[in-house]
Amino acid sequence: MSNLHNEQPANPSRAKADQPLIVCTMLGIAPSWQWFAPIFDQIRWEFYGGNPRNWLERKITRPALGSWRSCWESVQFARRRDAALVISHDGRVTSRVAVVARIHRLRVPHVAWGFNFTTLPQGPQRRLMASAFTRVDRFIVYSTLERSLYAEYFRIDPRRIDVVLWGVGHPLVDSPDTPVEPRDYICTLGGNARDYRTLFAAMERLPEIPLVAVLRPENTAGLKVPPNVRLHYNIPNGKANNILAFSRFMVLPLAGANVPCGHVTMVAAMYLKKAMVITNSLGVSDYVQDGVNGLLVPVGDADALAQRIRDLWNDPQRADQLGAAGLVFARANCSEQQIIDHLRRMLQEYGLPT
Repeated sequence: MSNLHNEQPANPSRAKADQPLIVCTMLGIAPSWQWFAPIFDQIRWEFYGGNPRNWLERKITRPALGSWRSCWESVQFARRRDAALVISHDGRVTSRVAVVARIHRLRVPHVAWGFNFTTLPQGPQRRLMASAFTRVDRFIVYSTLERSLYAEYFRIDPRRIDVVLWGVGHPLVDSPDTPVEPRDYICTLGGNARDYRTLFAAMERLPEIPLVAVLRPENTAGLKVPPNVRLHYNIPNGKANNILAFSRFMVLPLAGANVPCGHVTMVAAMYLKKAMVITNSLGVSDYVQDGVNGLLVPVGDADALAQRIRDLWNDPQRADQLGAAGLVFARANCSEQQIIDHLRRMLQEYGLPT
C-alpha cells in the first residue's frame, strides 16, 4: 500500500467576491457547526448537513441516505454557483462528497476537515474511498498518528495532511454550581473506541472508589457493571461536562495502542483542570505526557489501571498538579484561536477574503 494515487486535486486560484464556500457535515447545521463563520464575514458560507428529512431517510441508515442527499445537494450547489471551496467534515462525508463531485465532474478545491475514522473501512469500501480521496486537496487531522495511519491506509501523500490539535473554547457546564452527582467520584466519558471491559474490571478491584460513566448503551453490551459504577447514557453535553467538572479526575480507557479517538474528551478535561488516567495510545501522544499532564497505562491491563486510579485517588495534590498542567497545555495548544489561525491561512491560500 505504499504507492500513491497519481490523480492531482484541483489547483487553488483567486476566488471571486461572490463565490460561496460550501461546508458539508455528517449531521446538523446548527450554530455549533457554524461558530467560525461570523469571524470571516466577507465570505459567503453555505452549510449542508445530513440530518434525516423524512421517514425514508430515518429508516434507511445503510447507506446513509440523509448524508448522501446532503452531499449531492452541496456538490450541485457548488457547481451551479461556481463555489470557491468545499469543506467536508468526517471521513465518510469526505468520501461521499468526492464521489459525487467526480460524477458531476466538479473540480472545485476540496478540504477534508476533522478527517477521522473510528473504524477503518475494509475491502471494496476501502478501495472506493482511497480512489475518492485522490480528488481531495487537503486533509486536516487531530493527531500525528492519524496522518501516518491514513497516509498509509488510503495511499494519501502525507504532504497533503495537516495536523491541527483539537481546539475549542472553555466547555459549557450545565448548572455549574450544582453537581449532577453529589458524591465524591471519578468519571469516564465517551463512546468511540473505548475499552470499558478493562475499566470495569479495574473498578471491581476498587470497590471503595465510585465511578460515574457517561457513554452509550452499546458500550456496556455484554459487560458486567460493578456496583460502584453509575451509568449515564446519551446525556446532553452540558450535563456530561457537569459530571466531568465535579469529578476528582477522569479515566479514558482506549481500545488499542493506535486509536485516533478521545481528543474531544481529553481537551475538555484539560480545560476543566482535571487529571487524567489514559490508555497509552499513539493517538493521544500529541496531547499527554506521562506524569506531566496525565498518567498512562498499558492497553488492556486492568491491574495497572486499577493501581493508577488508586494511587491518584489517594493523592489529591498530584491530581491537582496534573490538572493544572493540562490547563496550561490546552490554553497553549488547543484553543479556538489556533483553529481560526489555521483556517485563515488556508482560506488565504485559496484566494478567499479574510
